[in-house]
Amino acid sequence: FTYIEAGRQFRAVSTSFWLLATSFGSILIMIFEPIFANAGLSSGTKGWAYSGIGLFGFFLYCLTSYYYTPRKLRPSINEAARLAKQAEYASTAY
Repeated sequence: FTYIEAGRQFRAVSTSFWLLATSFGSILIMIFEPIFANAGLSSGTKGWAYSGIGLFGFFLYCLTSYYYTPRKLRPSINEAARLAKQAEYASTAY
């Protein structure tokens, strides 16, 4: 998804952000697992804790997807320039 929606010059950067987010999730597991083990939590409790973390991520994803505009609905640079020129011409026309 990040590779398809990103512009040609931005594909490597968007892919690196995807990999960064994945590695951040792995780091969170490495941080939380010893904390849960030292607290003596059962497997079920750890499962609920990870479910809560996942639910937080789900709501964060829903929030960002609400404000997302698909690439095909965004005007191209040429179209945006044309529309701006038309608006400027319309405001100065008598």
